[in-house]
Amino acid sequence: MKNLKLIALLGLGFMTIQSCSKESELCQCTDMATEILKGEREKNYDGTFQKKYSEDHKAEEEKCKKIYEKMGTDKASMEKTRKEMKECSGYDAFVDESVKQLENFKKQMPSMSKEIDESIKQMREE
Repeated sequence: MKNLKLIALLGLGFMTIQSCSKESELCQCTDMATEILKGEREKNYDGTFQKKYSEDHKAEEEKCKKIYEKMGTDKASMEKTRKEMKECSGYDAFVDESVKQLENFKKQMPSMSKEIDESIKQMREE
């Protein structure tokens, strides 16, 4: 009987830890976006990685699309979502990959260099 209580207590503890460490759907979408950005960078932004990834993860991508649509376009909703994203464990990696992509855009579109630099600066300050 004593062992049964110990096993039950350990199981409950494990489930509690697991539920606390489980990240939100928004965080999962942020991780997915990071993975796409990184894969594209590694393929020199030729679009092949994203196409294959989208085919393999269609359901997850649809779920994320719905989350972003719910976010809306009003500033308050966008700010709330941004705050939630900052809480995600993979947010820093997302920012790093986003900055690398912007730097690539800057090489391709030197005329937009000033605006891109401003976006990079803003991302790094957040």
